[in-house]
Amino acid sequence: MSKIPKLSGSYFRLLTPGNPKTAKGQKKGFMTFVLHLAPANLSGYEVCPKRTAGCTMACLNVAGRGGMMAGVSSLTFDLVASGVQNHIQKARIRRTKRYFEERQLFMIDLVADICKAIAWSDKHELTPVFRLNGTSDIRWETVRMLDRRTIFDTFPYIQFYDYTKITNRKNIPSNYDLTFSRAENNQTEILTALANGIRVAAVFRTVDTVKRYMETGLDGFQVIDGDDSDLRFLEPTGVIVGLYAKGINGKRDISGFVID
Repeated sequence: MSKIPKLSGSYFRLLTPGNPKTAKGQKKGFMTFVLHLAPANLSGYEVCPKRTAGCTMACLNVAGRGGMMAGVSSLTFDLVASGVQNHIQKARIRRTKRYFEERQLFMIDLVADICKAIAWSDKHELTPVFRLNGTSDIRWETVRMLDRRTIFDTFPYIQFYDYTKITNRKNIPSNYDLTFSRAENNQTEILTALANGIRVAAVFRTVDTVKRYMETGLDGFQVIDGDDSDLRFLEPTGVIVGLYAKGINGKRDISGFVID
């Protein structure tokens, strides 16, 4: 496969064409497109109903470019909530407000972006896949457009995948893969998910911490490397996907959200 040109985010109205983590999937022949909303209630609307204190503070929303701002060492959830926002945070907040206040127009733009992403991926011989909850936890299987279809009905042959902390999601479409997310206080739900053969993602302190648990396991379950790529739907179920903490806020976590 020839070298793939970088795709500018300005090509889309809503989607972000990959990041350093999702870009690893290109080596496997996939291109991930992510929808980033403003997490928690930063927009005035709650998009993470099962969030915990730990995951709120360690959220990837302020990792990478999302946490960079002139005159600020690193953005945090509290700073963004207080109005200290770079252009990425402002864009995510605008996008989230539009999702709630102009839902059908938002969905029209989302469909258009997905069509663009499919066409671009086909041109470059990649398989397009989509994460609609890059920094949110919305039940997309319940979101319907004017024709009553969901986004999964509209693109039945396209793979979507996400992480979630919501345990009672039902009627999940066959083209939507979900990985349950560990937090500092949802151990019962984690064990239930694993016992039912559901994949669970957990954040560890460092790369070496992940490697250590890959050798020993965690709570009697196998731990696999989750940073090889972001393509969770290719992985087995009933395992713990080991991710390492990203960003200053995640690395400094003391809530128990990050495993040592």
